Amino acid sequence: MTSPLLDLFYQLRDEQGFLLSIEQYYRVENYLIQKLANDSDIAIQENPNLENPKIKLLCQALWVKSLEEKQKFDQAWTEMLQFQPEINTEIAQKTPIRHPEESISKIINPMDDRESPSLEITPPGDTQIAPETSFPQIATAIEKRKKITFLDNPDYYPIGIAKLQESWQQLRPLPLENPRQTWDIKATVMATAKRGFFDQIIYQKKQLYRREIIIFIDCSDSMIPFAGFGRIMKQTWANVPHFYFDNLIRDEVLRQENGWESQSLTKVLSNYSPEVTSCLILSDAGAARKRYVEERLSATETFIRRFSRRFSRVAWLNPLPYHRWYGTTAIDIADLAEDIPNFSMFELTTEDWENLITWLKEEAIPPRHFPFNPNQFQQGDNWDEDEDFFSAKSRLRLFEEENELNTKELAQRAAFPLGLSPNLLYYLRQHQDKNNQAPWYAIADILLSSLVRKIDRELYEMSPDVRKLLLEKLTPEELKSLAYQLQTYIQEQIGDYCSKSVYWQNQQWLALAYLKPSQAVNEIKQVLAEAIKNNNRVRLVRLTALLKNISAALADYEPLLLLNEPIAAYSRGDLNHVGNVLQLSPEDEGTPQKRLIDKVAAIVPYDENLFLFTAETVLVNKTGQVIERKPVKAYFYDENLPEVGNRKEAQNYIRMMYIPQGEFWMGTEDEEIERLVKKFGWDGFRSERPQHLVKVPAFYMSQTPITQAQWRAIAATAKIDIDLELEPSNFKGDELPVERVNWYQATEFCKRLSRETKREYRLPSEAEWEYACRAGTTTPFYFGETITGELANYNAGYTYAGEAKGEYRQQTTPVGQFPPNAFGLYDMHGNVWEWCADTWHDNYDGAPTDGSAWIEKGNDNLSPLRGGSWCFDPNSCRSAYRIYDNRRDSYYFNGFRVVCGAGRTL
Repeated sequence: MTSPLLDLFYQLRDEQGFLLSIEQYYRVENYLIQKLANDSDIAIQENPNLENPKIKLLCQALWVKSLEEKQKFDQAWTEMLQFQPEINTEIAQKTPIRHPEESISKIINPMDDRESPSLEITPPGDTQIAPETSFPQIATAIEKRKKITFLDNPDYYPIGIAKLQESWQQLRPLPLENPRQTWDIKATVMATAKRGFFDQIIYQKKQLYRREIIIFIDCSDSMIPFAGFGRIMKQTWANVPHFYFDNLIRDEVLRQENGWESQSLTKVLSNYSPEVTSCLILSDAGAARKRYVEERLSATETFIRRFSRRFSRVAWLNPLPYHRWYGTTAIDIADLAEDIPNFSMFELTTEDWENLITWLKEEAIPPRHFPFNPNQFQQGDNWDEDEDFFSAKSRLRLFEEENELNTKELAQRAAFPLGLSPNLLYYLRQHQDKNNQAPWYAIADILLSSLVRKIDRELYEMSPDVRKLLLEKLTPEELKSLAYQLQTYIQEQIGDYCSKSVYWQNQQWLALAYLKPSQAVNEIKQVLAEAIKNNNRVRLVRLTALLKNISAALADYEPLLLLNEPIAAYSRGDLNHVGNVLQLSPEDEGTPQKRLIDKVAAIVPYDENLFLFTAETVLVNKTGQVIERKPVKAYFYDENLPEVGNRKEAQNYIRMMYIPQGEFWMGTEDEEIERLVKKFGWDGFRSERPQHLVKVPAFYMSQTPITQAQWRAIAATAKIDIDLELEPSNFKGDELPVERVNWYQATEFCKRLSRETKREYRLPSEAEWEYACRAGTTTPFYFGETITGELANYNAGYTYAGEAKGEYRQQTTPVGQFPPNAFGLYDMHGNVWEWCADTWHDNYDGAPTDGSAWIEKGNDNLSPLRGGSWCFDPNSCRSAYRIYDNRRDSYYFNGFRVVCGAGRTL
């Protein structure tokens, strides 16, 4: 019969996503068998009285970790009871149920040997205890459980809680008869005198004794990766005396793992009877660091022989498997068993653990056969003659040669966090592919290797140069998966402590940088501004180091990364460097702090609900020759459009590209204007002066001019101010830009689009258009010093610089067929002129510097157009070039594109 509790457990873990281990099910099962039944009838396991609220309370305390999980648990429990067959009333009647608080505490510390008073089943007429009544006790129990299962997770090790509990049941100090018979001399003499002759020896009555166990745990650096198992064993075997030593057991032993209080070994040993006491030593014996030390062997042999005289059995538990003992001190220490019959070394595996428990019980163990694979044992370092063995590449090469593929893959995962603890590394191992999972002791291979350095007790840091090499081996998808694992680890196992610890806060920001970069930037900028304001230079040093480490994940936040250098200079007190970077004038002396705070505050993260766009743009010289190709990485969202009638348009969305905030010099320098006027003989270039600095907030811009398909989808919707033709264009084609559209019609399109999408769309301001067109460049075109017919659609029969003449296509071309700029925008040069929201002004005198549309004191009948078109020369395609038209004019070379504010939603 299938256990309903087991079915519930699998449903919660596999279907509901509870983070549970099978050990947590075994706890409940063992409790039901051992505590809820008067006998060992297996029926209590298969058909427990699940309607008893105390059983539900027990499962809830051990399996549920949040209110959301509690709701799912309650629903699953109710469903289980609905399909549960009739409960065996006989079992229910003979099953003593303990008080829920007492039962939970016993589960948490099940090795407590103190007798607990029996509590009878609640009579049917009495009020039953509701789960809510015992909530504080449940919370306390869960907190106790966290000390074991969260900080030192038993699932990480070959021997878990259930096996340790079972072993303790076999080893627990129950009263036993002394196997020795002691001659009672006085009684024998008196009997002989009474009888007058000697006829028998009289022995003392057999006495009861308790078997004792004492444990010595190695707390040296090489054992740190296994320290968690030692703590779990100590917690589970709570009544066993534990002592600690550093590498070698000497005349003094430590009373605490991380303490300084010591005690004389002689005094410790004097408290235990040799006949009834066994000893367990937990140490790697040099195997973890793969070393052989003659002095260690000699000193170890001395105290092992001493222990063999003081204890009935001496067991050495080595966390490393047998094949790892070869070539190290461990193998010769294990060989001491040939001369010391009551000593033996065991490996930490499920199979050998059974032998260890049998050995401690002073029973015979079967002969053990440890397979040895010579390929797993290598001596000597394989260095090239001219190789720099201190370099990152050399250290990484040696590590990869000495370890299996799955351990090398785990090392790549270990490179992701900014710092490492054994617990975190075990967690990352658990998330490896189960079919290619590194062995559990690979944690020691990584933490004790030359790839990392210890910076505190149970805290390590991978060398930055090695970390960089390992991260390069991971794909973006793998990095994001690791970020999610790290974030989950922090939320589940660190919790509120994260905000109190700089170390874990930095780890949290690392994960957020990959998963929610805008949230990471928001949190970091707030802490940066506060540190600058309070002149907390120590905090600034740490923050700038953090930004350097996570710069790859925040590559889209160039303004923040560019501030890292001046902030680092500020933390060092180098104000001159800060002033140079921020371009402060002498009059601004004494204001670096304020300018840095303003710069940090101006950083605005982009919306995270965006998709990544990648492409390639080019840079040309004055002859039009491509001299460089650059990758384009930008973000976008797609605005879906309504269908026209029953027909779905070929392009039924508008792709909106994220344009990050920034500043640029709008217009053209006076010297360049005079050169253009002289070369092309047109005074209109002077409308591009004066050149002025403009700060533009983040916004979204359509990736291409509005196409005819996009126009038709919106023009078919209800009128707001004016009517719109469905097919206004001269050149026909869904992917061709819409043309023959005047300023008012373009504005009507924006209004209807806003209504349909619930987002505010509009025409771009001139400043936004030029900023988006330049995309960080200062050259005449975003392609560089000139333009060619292969890069844009214009009248290439004319030239701008030294480029060759090209094709004149004499009509519009499908959007998006030429290379984009660095913001991922297509056709910003040529194809169609694009309307802007401003009114026309003859120059930039008095123009806004915040990127907004310039409406005041302009000609309300005229508006600017930008970008050039298919029938104009290359000069008119320049990023700074501007002309105007009457707002009511609609020519077959005029189109538009739309923008949306960074807030997006109306």
